[in-house]
Amino acid sequence: MRQALVMTLVLVVFGWIWFYPRLEPMENMDVAATLLDPIKIEIEGSVVFPGTYLFFKPVTASEILEMAGGFLDDADQHTVNMQTLYTHDTQIFIASNLEEETETGILLDVNQASFKELLDIPGMTEIRAASLIIYREQYGDFKHLDELINVKNIGEVTLEKIKPYLTVG
Repeated sequence: MRQALVMTLVLVVFGWIWFYPRLEPMENMDVAATLLDPIKIEIEGSVVFPGTYLFFKPVTASEILEMAGGFLDDADQHTVNMQTLYTHDTQIFIASNLEEETETGILLDVNQASFKELLDIPGMTEIRAASLIIYREQYGDFKHLDELINVKNIGEVTLEKIKPYLTVG
């Protein structure tokens, strides 16, 4: 009986060693996490999916346009150098071959315009119109159209696009 108990104990120990071998010690590696700052590219105009895209490495205009679904049929493709490399936040505007005619004499007062009236302006989205109204209510009337650059969601490209339709009354 005693021999059977010793033999069982020996088999258990060898089985344990066989099925659960000792792992070699691992070295601790001190690897600091690298924070990646995304490159924000806002593309507007005659593209299939205008909007803001995030990239984590430098990107060419060709790659940006691929993400935006490509040009629309009316796009002026000669305004963009497809090999341009973008390494920091940028706004790109793809012009249209169709000329938009502005009605001279009918300008919208940016300090009095309603949300619905702002949406009638080419290049003005719901988000931009809401941001403009919120900014106007928070900081008061605009004294010059260039102050619109301070409104969230209105960048230089958008400002230049909507300026012909606005005035400061």
